[in-house]
Amino acid sequence: MMNTRSLAIACLVLAAGPASAGGPVVVASEPVVAAPVAPAAPSYDWTGFYAGLALTMGSIDDGTISYDTQGFGVQAGYLHDLGRFVVGGELSYSTSDLEDITDASVSSTRLKLIGGFDAGRVLPYAFIGVSDMKLDEGGDTASDTATAYGIGARFAFGAQGRLVAGVEYLVEKKDDFDGSAIDIDNREFALRLDYRF
Repeated sequence: MMNTRSLAIACLVLAAGPASAGGPVVVASEPVVAAPVAPAAPSYDWTGFYAGLALTMGSIDDGTISYDTQGFGVQAGYLHDLGRFVVGGELSYSTSDLEDITDASVSSTRLKLIGGFDAGRVLPYAFIGVSDMKLDEGGDTASDTATAYGIGARFAFGAQGRLVAGVEYLVEKKDDFDGSAIDIDNREFALRLDYRF
């Protein structure tokens, strides 16, 4: 009787042994899959041709009297984006009436060399160039080649950045204008709107 009981206990111990020897079963956690990182959006590229219109206001000084001016302009040019910097050229025409003087105007055809900093859709820039400048009063015209320089900023907007609003400040100077012994100083502030092709 004793042997039968001992044998039964021994069998129970042996049967339970393998089940408890390993302890609790650890389930391996599933590997964490990192979400794909979206590629960075490409920076705005200023490369290309453009054309547009401008509204202008400013003043012209002959060394004695300063006259306020108001007018408009047209411009066309090409920019090349080098990454951090932008370079290009522009041909523009501007005409303005002199306030308080009947039938008096100043007009300029300008060729500019532009250099700017690529800040995405914002382009601050400076320029230097030459201008074929004409002064007209009652049909009497004087003309000369003047130096032009200034600064500006452009802001691209719209879905593809095709429209570009801008502001520009220009200084145009010529000593002894057309041999008249008069030094001309023309300053112009422009609000611009261009379309990029």
